[in-house]
Amino acid sequence: MFDRIRKWFSARVVKEAPEAAEGALVGANVKAGFAYRRTTEGFSSFDLAKDAAAEALKKVGQENFSVALVYSAYEHAPKDVAAGISAAIPGPWLGCTTSGEITSAGLFEDAIVVSVISSPRIKFGVGVGTNVCQDDEGAGKTAIGMALESLTAKGGAMQEGTNYIIMHGSTGGEEGIIRGLQQEVGNIPVVGGTAGNALTENPPYVFANGKAYTDAVVLGLMSSDVITVVDSGHGWKSTGKVGLVTKANPPEARKETLWHKISTIDNRPAAEWYAEQISELKGSEVSVDTLKQYYPFVTFGGSSGIGGTGYPTGIKDPQGQIWTRDVHSVEDDLGLTFWAYIPEGTGIEVLEGTPDTLTDRSKIAASDLFKKYAKFKPVMMFDFNCVGRKIYLTKVNKLDGEYEEIKKFTKGIPIAGFYTHGEQACYGGLNQHCNLTITRLLITDTLAT
Repeated sequence: MFDRIRKWFSARVVKEAPEAAEGALVGANVKAGFAYRRTTEGFSSFDLAKDAAAEALKKVGQENFSVALVYSAYEHAPKDVAAGISAAIPGPWLGCTTSGEITSAGLFEDAIVVSVISSPRIKFGVGVGTNVCQDDEGAGKTAIGMALESLTAKGGAMQEGTNYIIMHGSTGGEEGIIRGLQQEVGNIPVVGGTAGNALTENPPYVFANGKAYTDAVVLGLMSSDVITVVDSGHGWKSTGKVGLVTKANPPEARKETLWHKISTIDNRPAAEWYAEQISELKGSEVSVDTLKQYYPFVTFGGSSGIGGTGYPTGIKDPQGQIWTRDVHSVEDDLGLTFWAYIPEGTGIEVLEGTPDTLTDRSKIAASDLFKKYAKFKPVMMFDFNCVGRKIYLTKVNKLDGEYEEIKKFTKGIPIAGFYTHGEQACYGGLNQHCNLTITRLLITDTLAT
């Protein structure tokens, strides 16, 4: 259902820049960098993956190898990518398919990007949980249990306040996965993004240690005593239009579908309530039938900006900060489905934003992040950026401009990441799954103690 969006992307010219510091930085405690290969080079997916992995490893070195993170354009055969990476890097490593790749060398839609971290101060364990649609909590428990066992086998150990979980799922169920892993290891901060599928109907894939999986989650459990920072945000503001979710499906209902349904808001059909709020904001009537023209996600706001990034919804965390929850579809019974979970009894707010508020939030966050932590000598930034933002900013020719502005603040620090189908981070002290956000993981060279 995403053919129209794919045409928007294929028409965009990819801008490239020289790799920052040859794509790697070597610190006293941490060495990190990346390499990539693109379809235009004319080799097989296996060879491209193998070559990218070998180059990344050569830049950083095999001594004290900690982990590799792999982000691959969906056009590359996932199983061949997994085999190619493992031909050059035995492990541990993890990653996923994407809806676009992000690097400090350029924005791509046809690349295999391999980043490597080597440090005696950073230990990684990798785990996989399958059959997410049948048992998302169980998949989370299995994956974190395997990751913990892997970490311990490599001489790592969890230490209070110095652990992170990098998470990439393929099918949804993120909230259940997070619940499952927290039952096993507590509220360790989670950061990551849901795998992309280049906006096709095909299933996204996750990778771990030489294999490619659908309907699965991969987790990287990081134990480290270097300063590591996570920043998340979006750029939308509340319009003051707030309702109470009076009927919503429980979390376990998502085993039947990848989306979360709200039936009523303020005891009214959810789509009717939503259409009324937008009508008042626009000063003209917007009917439920009109809403249906702009959902599901494929139209993403259309030419009018309604729905999608024009007026997504959001909920507040315990600290009062709003996090986006965008609508997936308008149901026949006038319920609304969402890409992320909204519990019954929650206040739901209609948000609004513009391309400028999105890019400003991104630029200010990057500027603040690097000003605040420059003294700790950052060596690598991972960027998990929602494909919804990509679609919106591509339509108004803002995407490349945002990227160029971000590079001004990073000052040669290697960047790797991808455009996601949802983001995970510790928002307001709670691990959550959101969408339409941008999440950055910054690894520095400075010891935390």
